[in-house]
Amino acid sequence: EGLKQDAQMYAGCISGAIQKKTYLDIIESAGFKDVSIQKEKRITIPNELLVNYLSASEQKEFQSGKVGIFSITVYAEKEGGKSEINTASQTVAKAACCGPDCCN
Repeated sequence: EGLKQDAQMYAGCISGAIQKKTYLDIIESAGFKDVSIQKEKRITIPNELLVNYLSASEQKEFQSGKVGIFSITVYAEKEGGKSEINTASQTVAKAACCGPDCCN
């Protein structure tokens, strides 16, 4: 919740992120087919920032690698041509992304 309230985290496409599955479902519901993740990169948040937003147990879980924030590049096709939907931040386990136009 703390991350969602921080303007810096929002500007960095972290606080506005959504679940990865939700993001991929939105792409499919927009009529895209053959949706696939082309790239996935872990986003590092310094511990000195995490301490402001996460409890000690949440920090430990985040640092364990079970949960993370990732930038993904998604490829999809839609009738009339191919389209690439660019990078979005998201977490795995608590997956998220902020949308097709941010974090380029």
